[in-house]
Amino acid sequence: MMKQYNAVNEKQHWSKLLMILMLILGFGCMSSAIGQDEKAADFHADFMTSYDRASGKLADLAAEISADKYDWRPAEGVRSVKESLMHVAAANYFLASVIGKAIPEGVDPRGLEKTVETKEEAEKVLKASVEHFSAALADVSAEGLNDEVEYFGMKGTRRSAVLLTGDHMAEHLGQMIAYARMIGVVPPWSQKQGE
Repeated sequence: MMKQYNAVNEKQHWSKLLMILMLILGFGCMSSAIGQDEKAADFHADFMTSYDRASGKLADLAAEISADKYDWRPAEGVRSVKESLMHVAAANYFLASVIGKAIPEGVDPRGLEKTVETKEEAEKVLKASVEHFSAALADVSAEGLNDEVEYFGMKGTRRSAVLLTGDHMAEHLGQMIAYARMIGVVPPWSQKQGE
């Protein structure tokens, strides 16, 4: 009787241990998945903080530059103020398509530099392109950031395309600050600080 009790007891003991192990593994997998989602949320939030800051400054600067200076360029063969802003907008649309959001019907990113004519239209197109890219990033999951994509003849992850978009925005914000200073426009955020 004692042998039978020990065998039953041992079987129950191993069953309990197996169940505990399965629960631990299950919670580990869940916490890993939750951790990935949190990492993606952190990446999205960190990137958007930087992107919103740069795109907001670019929009503020675009608004500060007068319409009669939109065709100004520092030298022959270099993009004008308007063309530079439309170059940024085109990149926003193109890189949004790389990470998975189709370019809106009726938008031709390659033609923006030549077809947008007024300051008002340029500001509107720039704003729409920023909103489009922001929405595209919001649609990309944690796992989706790791998907391989191809752009400009090279391969990378969607995350690398997102980071390129931020770099591009910052690069042309710097360009536009230099343009503004050359034509006597003080960036609005510098005006608030008293230069």
